[in-house]
Amino acid sequence: MRRKPPAIRRTRIKAAHEVIEGALQHAAEAGAKEGLSRQAAQAAVATKLGVSTSLLYKWRESTEGGSGQTNPLERTIQLLEATGDKRILEWLCQKSGGSFVAENPLSDPNLSRAANDLVRKFSLLIAELSEATEDHVIDPEESRRLRASWNKLRERCEAFVRTCESGDYSPNK
Repeated sequence: MRRKPPAIRRTRIKAAHEVIEGALQHAAEAGAKEGLSRQAAQAAVATKLGVSTSLLYKWRESTEGGSGQTNPLERTIQLLEATGDKRILEWLCQKSGGSFVAENPLSDPNLSRAANDLVRKFSLLIAELSEATEDHVIDPEESRRLRASWNKLRERCEAFVRTCESGDYSPNK
């Protein structure tokens, strides 16, 4: 019997200045579609932020051996570390149309049991959805319960996938 190839590992987390560089590149590409030069597009970003273009360029450099200017992403991480409060991340994710899922380890290292547990939790959520829609109206309390159930399930799914990516499921467990 052939062995499966190793699981795909998660990619490296980019440095904050690399993310800002990519975002500014994206803005420049979007500006080019509107006939703006790279400089004009990035000047527009600086204007929207109320900062100088030189500061914007400094944020694109590493603080280690670079400009020494702490960029907003690095400051956000410092704020998270100082407060220990994940609500900051939850708010940022919600403002951008998404949601935050923290890394939570799975309680069961057995692949089959963990997969079966996910299927069971999905079926419970589907039953909850079905019950909530029987009267063709979802009231605020039902909506709150559905959101809470969905968030718990999403966290479990993310933990499952991350465990798979890390290679922590093996036949010997």
